[in-house]
Amino acid sequence: MTLSQVILLSSSNEEIKQQVLQRLREVMDPEIGLNVVEAGFIRNIKVEDGNAVIEMMLTTPFCPLAFFLTEAIKEKARSVEGVKTVEVKVVGFGIPPELEKRIAELRKGGST
Repeated sequence: MTLSQVILLSSSNEEIKQQVLQRLREVMDPEIGLNVVEAGFIRNIKVEDGNAVIEMMLTTPFCPLAFFLTEAIKEKARSVEGVKTVEVKVVGFGIPPELEKRIAELRKGGST
């Protein structure tokens, strides 16, 4: 593989990653009314040769929505052209910093 092919492939993977991220904004957590990206549940997305690995957090190991959220994430990611396979990995539990910030803003009366 030539250097220009590697650069083109890398660029293509980055474009697919951004498209996946955009689609994941459509996955809502019904308990908090935010999408999984804004809530900070999506920690990382890796795309290589059409294989997407999405790393996410859950608030608790016993999250009743874990199956629903992971399946919705897989479905949205698979809908992106160029994505062949999707794996969702849970990489931690707790309240993501992004969600903590939103909660603090709401407590202060903000709506951002």
